[in-house]
Amino acid sequence: MTTPPPRRRRWLRRLLWAGLVLAALLVADWLAACWLLWGGYERLVGALREPVKALGSGQTCIQVHELDLMSSKERLIGGVEVLAYGDGFTVFLEREAITFRLERGSRTTFSSSKCRTGFEAERCDFGEARRAMTELADNLPRPGLFTRAVLSLVVRPLITGVWRADPLFHWRIWLPGGSAVVASDGWLREASSSLRWGKRRWRLALRRRPSEIEFIGPSGRAVKQVDIAATELDRGLAAAIRVLALRLQPVRKEPDRITREGRGWLEVKDGRRVLHLKGTPYEIGYQHGKLLAPNIKRMAERLVYGVGLLYSLEKGEWFVREAEKLVERQRPHIPPEYFEEMKGLAEGAGVPLALIQAANIFPEFFHCSGVALFGKATKGGTLLHARVLDYMTEVGLQDEAVLMAVEREGARRCVNVSYAGFIGSVTGMNEKQVAIGEMGGRGEGQWDGTPMSFLVRGALENCDTLEQALDYMRSRKRTCEYYYVISDGKSKSARGVAATSGQFEVIAPGQHHPRLPDPVGDA
Repeated sequence: MTTPPPRRRRWLRRLLWAGLVLAALLVADWLAACWLLWGGYERLVGALREPVKALGSGQTCIQVHELDLMSSKERLIGGVEVLAYGDGFTVFLEREAITFRLERGSRTTFSSSKCRTGFEAERCDFGEARRAMTELADNLPRPGLFTRAVLSLVVRPLITGVWRADPLFHWRIWLPGGSAVVASDGWLREASSSLRWGKRRWRLALRRRPSEIEFIGPSGRAVKQVDIAATELDRGLAAAIRVLALRLQPVRKEPDRITREGRGWLEVKDGRRVLHLKGTPYEIGYQHGKLLAPNIKRMAERLVYGVGLLYSLEKGEWFVREAEKLVERQRPHIPPEYFEEMKGLAEGAGVPLALIQAANIFPEFFHCSGVALFGKATKGGTLLHARVLDYMTEVGLQDEAVLMAVEREGARRCVNVSYAGFIGSVTGMNEKQVAIGEMGGRGEGQWDGTPMSFLVRGALENCDTLEQALDYMRSRKRTCEYYYVISDGKSKSARGVAATSGQFEVIAPGQHHPRLPDPVGDA
């Protein structure tokens, strides 16, 4: 075996050393890029606790675009832009071509380009909204060292440029499908990246300019001003933030337990809640409130202030104020025992009565489906009545689900599939085997009548047969358009109902209907 000449060996050693140095430089570059990016991420997460204070003066913009690869059309999915100046700020949120504007100066204003209405309050410190932002920051993914290392190996960021813009240094970092710029103060100045999924590509863009600049946001300022309480605006924004944060939070399974209050008790087993209530209207309300207080507070805030904020921006009327009016309009049509139950619920949960009433009587956005099968449609002629509860999952309604067994004095016992803080019924069955399930129609209508949920509960607590339930619901003054499936286990029969404030149409099994073009026998 011959050895390479000395000169060739020297060149091989030099190439080897050059390769090692280059590899070391690449590794060092990669490590520095990872350190800068993860530091910027931590800075952004920390900024959520005090966003305006942390951002300082300047402009921050985040946008998400969707590109259809087949048509090459790009559209803005959503974006947020913040302009901070001194102790004031302006925030623009854009979603589906609708722009929301939040501005704080000497006063605080929140408006939407859709309804062209501005809700104006005294200067707000956003105490509750800041707490919600802190909760959001606490629930953002905080990967450990191993996970960060794996993600960094997958992304493979590299520093491709450095420059100084007084007084800070800036590093440009290459990313798959984009790049990022990080300053020596630890802040991300710019970031862009894209992700392909099937026939679509999503592009994320972030830009931050920490300077006093003049900025004019989207056109279309509010043409109508509505004065509201600053605390209500704060609670509305906080509820909206907490609803958005639900997507980042795992559903935590409750430990098995049995908790008692008076003659009522709550049983939690395998993550499912069963609430047993027994007594006078006030007593069962108090038991309900005491046994599920944290759940009730969360749910009521999300519904009245979170969903209510969206309703306000769509309709141009402040929901909390409208809900108070609606309660009084519907009071003559709701049995007084239900108001007594809501009073007990509010006192048991430590929640204002007005909030509980609004959460129980607000314009419902329910969307669901139901079916009843019997006779030839089932094996042995068994009656099967099913309903899918799939409405308002965006606000976490399913996380507060409760099966209630209610024994109110002077009423028929019934089981109610519901959620914490809600005393009406949208799905239930009484001790006489009468079952009712509701399906949403157009949602809004004539409000001077009995709300759908109290109509259903009243039928369950007062009727022994299918015919009695139909007569009960037909004879009451109704509000919105809703559809119902009502069944009777004793007679193994069922009926469908299409009801509005002025019409009550009963649909028999197998009957043809314009909205049911393919009828099924015994269904």
